[in-house]
Amino acid sequence: MNGNVTYYFGHALTGQGIKHLYKEMMAEAELVYILQGAPTFKGSELLKELGYFYVKQGLSVEWFKHALLEDVVEAVYVRGCNRLFVWSSEWGIEPIFLGTKHRVMSFYDCLEENQLEKIGEQLSDAMKERELWRKKCIWMLDRAIKIHDDWEIVTQSCMNWQALNDQVDILKTDVFQTMVLNKTGMRTHRLLGTLTPRGAENTVESMTKNLTRRLMIKGKPGTGKSSLMKGIADEANARGLDAQIVWCGLDAGSVDMVIIPELNFCIFDSTEPHVFDPQDGRLGDEIFDIGKHCALSQEAEAKIEDIRAKYKEAIQDAMGYSKRYAEAEYTVRRLLDNCISSSHWREKTAPLFERLTK
Repeated sequence: MNGNVTYYFGHALTGQGIKHLYKEMMAEAELVYILQGAPTFKGSELLKELGYFYVKQGLSVEWFKHALLEDVVEAVYVRGCNRLFVWSSEWGIEPIFLGTKHRVMSFYDCLEENQLEKIGEQLSDAMKERELWRKKCIWMLDRAIKIHDDWEIVTQSCMNWQALNDQVDILKTDVFQTMVLNKTGMRTHRLLGTLTPRGAENTVESMTKNLTRRLMIKGKPGTGKSSLMKGIADEANARGLDAQIVWCGLDAGSVDMVIIPELNFCIFDSTEPHVFDPQDGRLGDEIFDIGKHCALSQEAEAKIEDIRAKYKEAIQDAMGYSKRYAEAEYTVRRLLDNCISSSHWREKTAPLFERLTK
């Protein structure tokens, strides 16, 4: 019987720069394959092949998608045997447990020097283009966050914080009841989504497909959604339950979801840009409304309308830059793919496909 695949984004374009969680995932894994090499489509194909290889052995696999290129995979985590395969060169990942849990493979020697010399200038130009549009995209996202901060200041001034605290206390009692486990609660980390050339995207449906209960938070910006979820994760860990923190794909310090696997439970922000509502026929889907504690005045509504327009414009500009960034990324990978020695590649990758014996 085959295993299954859960999809995530491997990195996000945020206002603070490019965010990834591979170092945190390396701490989770029992065995890490650090695959070093130039960015190529060939590397993504290898990771997909590895993913399918383990799925056919009946294991659950997590695929981590590229933020810009829809069909590119940049890492695979195999559940059950806890193995992480990550194409590491872009992320500055270095092994710290050589000889034990970290194994390093370099694929740079699969590039043929004579082919590289032919495309050297073209490749250099494409890499410069890629860096230019990356910087412009991050700069515009930083601007969007600053505009969003202004939005939050307005809504925070209209909040009934005590009423929210009372609602959260009732929620914690409902979720955890008297449960306390005799173990240390572990914490893991994933990303909810990212801005892409196609707009804001997420993998919420894939992440939550097997969960029994999903709470969808409705509330205005700045009304405590992220803090609420961090508090739920802290409560879970204090009771010996594991918690998975799922981070925002725009603001690197903000949490957009918390999953408590042992309770088959998650709670997540289901407002713009990732709006979700209970699915027909799916028991366990609920709205958790905190918007009722924010009473906006007419003056506040007018301010927000102006801020919303500026925020939308900044996000649209960032999307435009991300599209140019993606085009340059595609060119870099296409050029490098043409320089790979197929025979050397096959020889190099064969040892990665080892069947599990335990």
